[in-house]
Amino acid sequence: MMEIIPLANHNIIGLSIDGKIETKDIEKMKNLVEERLKSQPKLRVYVEVKKFQGISMVGLWKDLKFAFPNLKYFEKKAVVCDQAWVHKLAVFSNKIFSNIAKIEIKCFYWSEKDQALEWIISSNAQLITQS
Repeated sequence: MMEIIPLANHNIIGLSIDGKIETKDIEKMKNLVEERLKSQPKLRVYVEVKKFQGISMVGLWKDLKFAFPNLKYFEKKAVVCDQAWVHKLAVFSNKIFSNIAKIEIKCFYWSEKDQALEWIISSNAQLITQS
């Protein structure tokens, strides 16, 4: 299950993952991204992973179909999670996506949640929310 985390900055998409990601979760996230892109030229993503139990095949397909054409609209992603494999995946993803799409990805432990929020907000001239 994926829930939206409300954040004051409209250029930051906040997500909480706890369990399996389904198609409806991807649709909810996709709709939020499309809505935010109407007023924001670039987006950032803040994700808290409590427990990840996979993603449905249809959800994965919809996510990939939406994500790849829209990579150019993202600049940073912060992931908060204590699972070691997620940290390794973030390092690998950062190497790939920082070259392909200029997206910077960092993973933080739960004890570093405040630093993750500071980092995702930092160097951001567009912190004023737009309604």
